[in-house]
Amino acid sequence: MKTGKPTRLSEKLNAELDEIRQEHVASISSQLKSFRIDLKNIVGAAQHTITSDTRRFQTETASLFETRLRSIRLWLTISPWLIAGMLLTGIASMMAASFFWTAHLTRSELTEMGLTRIERPEGTWLILDPSKTRLRTCTMGERHVTCIRIEED
Repeated sequence: MKTGKPTRLSEKLNAELDEIRQEHVASISSQLKSFRIDLKNIVGAAQHTITSDTRRFQTETASLFETRLRSIRLWLTISPWLIAGMLLTGIASMMAASFFWTAHLTRSELTEMGLTRIERPEGTWLILDPSKTRLRTCTMGERHVTCIRIEED
């Protein structure tokens, strides 16, 4: 024979368990909803950060490339003129140095031979040093020409 008490107790326990389950289900549902909202906020913030960082990187990179391109264009514009100027300066300085060296050697060579060169408006004169040079008449081929004989020590 059965009594009604255990049935009531089991019904009571089942009812309490159902209440606890519903509370847990509501709590878990609320937690899941809160988790979803937090996760959406985190994902949105991460996407915003990635988007803004990518945009800033692209802007800085483009700016850097534009700056480098401007400097390359400037050097491509200037460098041929700079190189040509340097070459012309080098050639001109070599020619000037060659001219002055030749003039110096010519003057010193003339002095060693006993000749002095004097430039005047009416012409250039060579003066003979009597101790080192003699004016003579020479025969070259079959012609008589005036020669300067240099007497070496």
